[in-house]
Amino acid sequence: MMTDEPFRPSLHLTPPKGWMNDPNGLIKIGDIWHVFYQHDPGSTLHDRMHWGRASTRDFVSWVHHPDALAPEGEWMCYSGSAVATDDGVKLLFTEHKPLPSGGECQRQSLVHADLDAGTFRRDPANPVLTSHGAGVFRDPKVIRHESSGRWIMLITTGQEIAFYSSQDLVAWEFESVFGANDGFHTDAPWECPDLFELATPEGETAWVLSVGVAGGVPGGGTGTQYFVGDFDGRRFINRNAPDQVLWADWGRDFYAAQSFFRSDGGTPVWLAWASNWRYARQTPTVAFRGALTHPRELSLRQTPGGLRLIQRLPETVRRSLPLASEAGPGGVAAYREEFTLAPGEVLRLFGEDTPQLRRSEDGRSLMVTRYGAWAETAAPAFAGSYQLPISDGPLRGEVYVDHGIVEIALDDGATWITEVHYPDALTVAPEVCRWSPQEAA
Repeated sequence: MMTDEPFRPSLHLTPPKGWMNDPNGLIKIGDIWHVFYQHDPGSTLHDRMHWGRASTRDFVSWVHHPDALAPEGEWMCYSGSAVATDDGVKLLFTEHKPLPSGGECQRQSLVHADLDAGTFRRDPANPVLTSHGAGVFRDPKVIRHESSGRWIMLITTGQEIAFYSSQDLVAWEFESVFGANDGFHTDAPWECPDLFELATPEGETAWVLSVGVAGGVPGGGTGTQYFVGDFDGRRFINRNAPDQVLWADWGRDFYAAQSFFRSDGGTPVWLAWASNWRYARQTPTVAFRGALTHPRELSLRQTPGGLRLIQRLPETVRRSLPLASEAGPGGVAAYREEFTLAPGEVLRLFGEDTPQLRRSEDGRSLMVTRYGAWAETAAPAFAGSYQLPISDGPLRGEVYVDHGIVEIALDDGATWITEVHYPDALTVAPEVCRWSPQEAA
């Protein structure tokens, strides 16, 4: 792996070479976390899609393995998921073929995996689920629904998520759809659905359904929204009003989030792609393009508005990031730092004049800004500002920086902002200070 690229992070997962986007097939077996991902090993552009593969015990040190899945003829390997059964690990993924008409054909296929041996065998019954003509029919997320004793598959069908059930992962039966009248919609499809159950503070459980919105989100481009509701093995029922929109992350670089399948009953953990389709193909790295976010442990908190998703870094990751305030004279490119923003104060990173966060004078909104000189001609959509609403009380947070990947947790993990930067200086410590009218001019 190349180590002389300044923007290759030290903790986040990146491909040794080539292109990376969505995390796929996340599964924990024993004490090893296995990660598959969308990958083109022969290009730094999204083209001949494979499934790359890596593993870790702590989300700090990564072991890279040979690619797990490769295209067969015109059929490329798009997103999917992994589950553990009595008969071993199974991968389910979308096979995608472009059509001469300009459309696309998508179908779901099953793979039998031996992770120890690194072997992957496609099931002779493939494809196990076909679109019957639907233009968007992809990204199978498969979970085990213990109450009904069945496997459940979520499929994106454009502006909705379809639910299917199966006893054997081969024969699938349609159950229901969700989403046409709920949440945030644009002309872009919903993608990469996920569904997991979390305990509530009251000792009950609720289900969280997340989807990637492929365009038009508040920060610009792609983003991830979620719903809190109930799932009986057939139908998802939203607990909030249909027009209630909940964002898993307000930043511009948190997309296609997926949780790990784990049979040990442990805390749900997810990863996302740390990029955005508006500029992902133009970023200024050399041997690789794309990275995954830090992992986040998931829980629910009761708020005046209802149950909300809480995300926190695992302690193994957090402890691996030194405090910027304790770094030596040369600084470090990967660090963490706690901060508090009073109304009118800003957070500066990388020594840049323009602050990355600016709290309004009334304390009720936060301006997020990103600048990139390289992007002025290569990717104009990369730079710019947007606002998000916040409460007018104390605003405390922690910033995690890894060679330009910036993840900010506010309000003890209730609000996140993930943004990738390509600054001139990587080792300058963060600074909180007042915002002056002269700077704003």
